[in-house]
Amino acid sequence: MSMSQLKKIREKAAGMKKKVILPEAEYDIRVIKAGIRLFSDQLAIPVFLGDRAVISKLAEENHISLPEEITVHPVFDENTESQKFSYFQDKLSHKNPTDKQIYVMCSSPLFTAGWLLDNGIADAAVAGSVASTPDVIRAALRTVGVARDSTIVSSSFLMEMPDGNVFTYADCAVVPYPDSEQLASIAMDAGKTHQKLTGNAPVIAFLSFSTKGSAVHESVELVHKAYTIAKQKNSDWAMDGELQFDTAFVPDIAIRKAPESPVAGKTNVFVFPNLDAGNIGYKITERLAGALATGPILQGLDKPYMDLSRGCSVDDIVNTACVGVLLS
Repeated sequence: MSMSQLKKIREKAAGMKKKVILPEAEYDIRVIKAGIRLFSDQLAIPVFLGDRAVISKLAEENHISLPEEITVHPVFDENTESQKFSYFQDKLSHKNPTDKQIYVMCSSPLFTAGWLLDNGIADAAVAGSVASTPDVIRAALRTVGVARDSTIVSSSFLMEMPDGNVFTYADCAVVPYPDSEQLASIAMDAGKTHQKLTGNAPVIAFLSFSTKGSAVHESVELVHKAYTIAKQKNSDWAMDGELQFDTAFVPDIAIRKAPESPVAGKTNVFVFPNLDAGNIGYKITERLAGALATGPILQGLDKPYMDLSRGCSVDDIVNTACVGVLLS
């Protein structure tokens, strides 16, 4: 049996020795367990945010011993607080924030994690077991910000099928109705995510209910325009659009519907036209086809600030941390 993609991701992460900030350790025993797992299995170097005494007490209440070797970085540190204040003052200068607003960010574990990440103290951050997705994204945007070659923060899911094939679906969790520019950016970021996590070159299909002009509608035009924009940004990657899913995925149908397409029948990155389609698509694949879905993986940020579902398991946190390491 071939090695699962998640196992490969963990092995790659272990060889990189990167630091991962976990800002919710004071509030969630799952985060503590995940950090200890990252440390004991040498998958990454965990950095808890908060008060060591508080984190240790939560661990002890759950019959866990916190290793002394794991770094705990305080949210408030009098030696660096003025630097942090100046950082947020500069970041939000265009909004003319009050001192009180800046102090609120300085006291936030999520914003502190972003500050540390943006200043190179760590390589990735993972949050969201306690905080909501909008709060995690807000902290990420106001610290590390959007990457220079991206126009929007989006998400993707790594879908590992029972037969071992691995696909990337985007966007399935963040952007409800992207315009053509945004959809092109989502596709580019999904391609990068796929390549970094799997080691394989992306083969990208912009999905629609139409294949190469078989239907006329403004949504079809939007998808085709997104493909055109993306192809101008990266002519080296194989991509095409607009394509129906069966054309993108099934070789026999691809030959009949789009024989000249460079991706039809062999796509590994599926770009959905909107969040309705993406979210429904990944859940159908997960539940009916038995795929293992890893995500949502936030993409389009200048540095990896990863989001979790509040219903996540310890394994989910560990896997997300390893994904963050590979995206760093």
